[in-house]
Amino acid sequence: MSTASGFLHLLKAEPTLLPEAPAGAGAAQIEHRRRDEVHPCLRCGKRAGAAFVADTELGPRWLDLCPGCEGWLRSAIEREGL
Repeated sequence: MSTASGFLHLLKAEPTLLPEAPAGAGAAQIEHRRRDEVHPCLRCGKRAGAAFVADTELGPRWLDLCPGCEGWLRSAIEREGL
């Protein structure tokens, strides 16, 4: 996916691409997933180093990103005002 807006649109349209997260997942669960579990980055497939909880129409879902893709997404959000 070449644009952040396209990436986010895809995730909104297809929340099943994201694994289900527990309801009420908080900082401790996010930190555990990020540090103690191994997950692939959703965007590039490398090892994820960041975990986020996405609020989707199907409920909470994990968004796992490697450091590079996390930076790409954060930069695009700031730059494009997404």
